[in-house]
Amino acid sequence: MRSIFPTKPNSSTNEFYFPMTHQHTLSSVILYLGLSLISFVNVSFAQLPVSSTASSNLEGVSPSDPRGHGAVGVVAGAVKSASKPVVGARVLVPGVDRVTYTDAKGKFSFPNVPNGSYTIFAHCMGYTSASRRVTVFSDTAEVGFSLHQTAIPVEGIVVSASPYAASAGEEYQPAESMSAVQLQDRSASSFSEALSDLPGVEVRYNGAAPTRPMIRGLGDNEVLVLEDGLRSGDVSTYDPAHAVPILPLSIEQIDVVRGPASIMFGPNAIGGLINIITNTIPRPSNRTFSGTASLAGNTVSSEYTGFFNGVYTNGGSAFGVTLGGLHTQDTQIPEGNYFDGIQNFQLNHLPHSFARSQEEGAGYSYQGGFGMIGIGYNHYEATYGIPGTPPNSNWQNDPPTTSLITQMKNLVELRGLWAVDDPFLRQLRLDANYVNYDHSEFPTLQDASGVSNPQANFFHKQTVNADLRFMTQQSSSFRGTVGLWGEVDRLNIEGQQPLGPNSTTSDLAAYIYEEYLLSNVTRFEGAVRYDVNSIQTQPYAASLDPVFQILDVSKTHGAVTASVGAVQNISSGLLTSLSIGRSFRAPTVQELFANGADAASNTYSIGDASLGPESGLEVDASLKGRFKSLSFEVSPFINFISHYIYAYLTGDTLENLPVRQFSATDARLWGYEVMATVEPVGNLALEASASYVNAEDTKNHIPLPFIPPLHGFLRLTYLKDMYSGHIQWNLAASQDRLGIGDTYTAGYGVVNVGVGMRIPSGGVVQNIGLHCDNLLNQLYRDNLSVIKDFLPMPGRAFRLSYNLMF
Repeated sequence: MRSIFPTKPNSSTNEFYFPMTHQHTLSSVILYLGLSLISFVNVSFAQLPVSSTASSNLEGVSPSDPRGHGAVGVVAGAVKSASKPVVGARVLVPGVDRVTYTDAKGKFSFPNVPNGSYTIFAHCMGYTSASRRVTVFSDTAEVGFSLHQTAIPVEGIVVSASPYAASAGEEYQPAESMSAVQLQDRSASSFSEALSDLPGVEVRYNGAAPTRPMIRGLGDNEVLVLEDGLRSGDVSTYDPAHAVPILPLSIEQIDVVRGPASIMFGPNAIGGLINIITNTIPRPSNRTFSGTASLAGNTVSSEYTGFFNGVYTNGGSAFGVTLGGLHTQDTQIPEGNYFDGIQNFQLNHLPHSFARSQEEGAGYSYQGGFGMIGIGYNHYEATYGIPGTPPNSNWQNDPPTTSLITQMKNLVELRGLWAVDDPFLRQLRLDANYVNYDHSEFPTLQDASGVSNPQANFFHKQTVNADLRFMTQQSSSFRGTVGLWGEVDRLNIEGQQPLGPNSTTSDLAAYIYEEYLLSNVTRFEGAVRYDVNSIQTQPYAASLDPVFQILDVSKTHGAVTASVGAVQNISSGLLTSLSIGRSFRAPTVQELFANGADAASNTYSIGDASLGPESGLEVDASLKGRFKSLSFEVSPFINFISHYIYAYLTGDTLENLPVRQFSATDARLWGYEVMATVEPVGNLALEASASYVNAEDTKNHIPLPFIPPLHGFLRLTYLKDMYSGHIQWNLAASQDRLGIGDTYTAGYGVVNVGVGMRIPSGGVVQNIGLHCDNLLNQLYRDNLSVIKDFLPMPGRAFRLSYNLMF
């Protein structure tokens, strides 16, 4: 193998990088100092009581609250619609990490809530969502919600866009949230595909298991996929064949933030983030036994899957267990002849596209006057196939390109919230996890003796990630958060195809977030973060790559990132927002040092050790409206990325595999998302959505590769009482703006239909859905499919889903 490194082995380079100019850095520091000083003055010296009107959009414990340290109360109330109880409505108190569902009478309660002021959210499919402010003073605080039936999709509560939860329409950046029931109602076989209905979200397809979401044309290392706000500790960004290790039915909620989101969650969020929220750490309920049970099946892959989550609550203690699994065969496609570049194959399925996975876990949490503390454990295993050219009689000229991949993940998660009796601080929050992850690849080989799947490589990764937040007391106009964040990854790669060196990657950061309420209709936010990222390779004498046997290189990059934003309520139900964010991402070990065959993706990957960090500057604007019979959002954006790192196919081959080269350029991505829903008559809603990205290599004045075309959907939904139904037409234009290694993709339109029932009874809610995806069994290819030049997208699929909430 040839060496790809410009420096000699055992050399050490230390690069300290500031992607912002001195003027930008200085202005960010001045912004923070100014906001912090004003906040401190307001908090420490304010003598007047807090105005309930002025702080209507701010959450926390006001400094004038006459509470004793550790004092608690109860938040209780009911959710109704037209004076009738709404059973199974989801009620949240994000400030103390509490979630529950209403009972048979529409009632809910949260015991052991520390004294203070909170925002309570309530929402349910088929109804409008609502929020209320409540103050707890060592007694029972009553709060009521009156929701209205509507076929317009419920507005989610986003907990990942800032330190403070808010409805999606009130965020500074474009953001969405989907519940477990909403995910199951979408036309999809994976969580990634379910998200593709959201504006600005696309899916890279490589068979059902390793599908991965993309945001505004960016993916992999530019888009963070988190689990409960923390790094997932896998290697899913390493290769298009690598899956995110998560069982879809185990997801409680997914938040999507479009645009830079690196202030709280660190590098790798230049394009946005996706936060998968689970119940690994259980929450106490107002019922002794509570939880969910889900079952689903899909004819397109003979899928059957199930998941159970049960919680036993005793006072402030909650004990939880989870158990689930998934089993699929190869995914069906319209029957026909498919050409792999050498010969035709008569196929009615994607070869080697099966998947098997299982997970189980347990957790405990306790909530009291001090706050809460919890710990959870989750074990996940999976085996899945990567589709490609199947074994065949002409194997000498056209060898198989399928692979088998196994995953095993052990996760320990810790969460703590502590109420603080301090003039300046009101709460400390700690989120931390430890992940031990194993990943093996077995490419399909064929010779005169037959077909085999020998092991090609083995990844072992250990990750520790922690986020400590100090949340300040709020004044009448200010609230803020100071955070410390850290991550350490230890990655070992072994086997016949070592794709990179053994390495340790560490990242340490500090950040400050401030929000200022100018008036009842105008809000501002400002945030700044400082990161130090370090990569150290470790020589591995047993490596089969002679370069990796002696490679001992260190690289360090530092950066200041910042964001500012504003939200202006124009009138009741109508607001506009503007956000400007500066983001940063250091190159990964793979991008720097990759050098080897990767049979799983059928490429030979080559890194570039001279790559420097990416830095992005994005401007987002939004106009959002939500009225009784109409909701809409228009969100244009532009993103300038310096030293944008990407991989492309050079057209060369090494070891009979196409060369996949990592390189860097300057890039500009602009586009828009438009979404509107109208309810022309009661219980009937028409929804339309469109997303577009134009991406260009501004150094070479050519399109960037692997960018989605204009796409969207039209959806007609009927929803009344316990019954629902929809018909949806997914549309995509052709993609003829081709980057290096791209191929043309024709446009398409695919029809999906579905019906559902929501059956509330005695405090238990059952959701039943029957869907048909690709109703006409249309043969089509998606531009972001890794296998599009050979194989199409899945054929007609009938899906049956059942969800029980108790």
